Amino acid sequence: MNDAALLDELAQLTVLRNGLRIRGDARDRFANILRERAAHLGYSSLQDYRTFLVGKLAAEEWEELTRIFTSGETFFFRDHGQFDLMRLHLLPELIAVHRSDKILRLWSAGCASGEEVYSLAMLMDMLLPLPQHGGWDIRIFGTDIDSAAIAKARRGRYGKWSFRMIPPALQQRYFHLEGNEWILDERIRSMVTLRVSNLVDEPFPDSASELHDMDLILCRNVFIYFDPAAVSAVAAKLAATLHEGGYLLTAHTELIGHTVQGLESRLFADGVGYKRVSYQSVIAPPASPPSISVAAGAWRAPLVARSSVSIANKASSATVQTAHPAPMAPSDEALLKEARVHADCGAFDKAEQMCHKALVANPLASAPYFLLAQLAQIKGDFELAKECLDKAIYLDPRFVAAYLELAALCERVGNMARAQTLRCAALDIIRTMQNDEVIEQYETTVGDLVKWLAQCEREPAEVHPKELKS
Repeated sequence: MNDAALLDELAQLTVLRNGLRIRGDARDRFANILRERAAHLGYSSLQDYRTFLVGKLAAEEWEELTRIFTSGETFFFRDHGQFDLMRLHLLPELIAVHRSDKILRLWSAGCASGEEVYSLAMLMDMLLPLPQHGGWDIRIFGTDIDSAAIAKARRGRYGKWSFRMIPPALQQRYFHLEGNEWILDERIRSMVTLRVSNLVDEPFPDSASELHDMDLILCRNVFIYFDPAAVSAVAAKLAATLHEGGYLLTAHTELIGHTVQGLESRLFADGVGYKRVSYQSVIAPPASPPSISVAAGAWRAPLVARSSVSIANKASSATVQTAHPAPMAPSDEALLKEARVHADCGAFDKAEQMCHKALVANPLASAPYFLLAQLAQIKGDFELAKECLDKAIYLDPRFVAAYLELAALCERVGNMARAQTLRCAALDIIRTMQNDEVIEQYETTVGDLVKWLAQCEREPAEVHPKELKS
């Protein structure tokens, strides 16, 4: 077997074993990693290494390969928008539903070194404070495929980089400093059960394990590494693991183009939550099982400090000149705010009406078009969503979120060339910003977004030029 055929087979094995997709432009990196691992283990050829990988003793090696291919980079309260969504909407709703039995089951699937699952525990401690959380039985689970990451999570010791998005008062409340490390309070650690889990291989829901009847599942920044078939399979298992009325949260656009039975989407100002519908409505004949064709997440537009005709031209062949975005008057902002309130409540038709009223008042406003695109995606009208996003970019060529939403929609229909162009345009814009500047709609830093976009396009995630000035 020649090297090309062997690499094809190993790429397929990687998909089958861990669900990880190896894109064509990542083949060289894939081949180099395999050769390095083969040499490290003492195999003289890739063929010998392949024979080892298909054997019964390769579990740890598959875990190591997964660790190398995926990024465990995270920090406490990453994506404040989604944590606000949980704090203000989802968790209060779940607490009200379970007021009688006082049991909540929460799962961070892909918790890496623990920052996400411990953030969830701290959030629950704030919502249901001691003593004894008012008699509530709060069961929080964190799983990850990387055993080294789980071991770090169990230690509960973190460096200052893990706190770059957490208020100092919150850090002081739940951690104490020992040397150069911050140690998590034992009572928060005791709220969380951690273990290694492979989302692709492990069967769930499973009444014999803890992975069943969840009220909330976080599976964020996990699907971006998966093969499309693995995304659909794991999303279906996660949906089935939710208790009736429970929620699944993913990172923005991770389920774009995938249909997940048993879930309905709910649009909030801070994001989209996917709610488990009534079991009866799923199984009752003659109706078909409810499903969602997942659209991109609910992102609000930032204003980025750059306006460039060349960016707009690069993003869309139909855009030959740019319009200057008109600032919204207070009355127009009120209409848009009302639209978002209606969207939060699921009144999508009323939300659309408010957006159109805002556009009548200010035809050059880009934000209403962006919300209309979100509403169109929720309803499955992806062509209308594209039109609205194109208009938003025309009106405001600095609209990073619109570029990325439109890129995801293009990728959904296989227009990879335009998707790449749009993401490169977004990357060009954010690279004019400081690395530690927070991008509002993602609740993450410019530096982290640069890394994510560079990974999507398989570009080197170089140090931001402005960082060299500090």
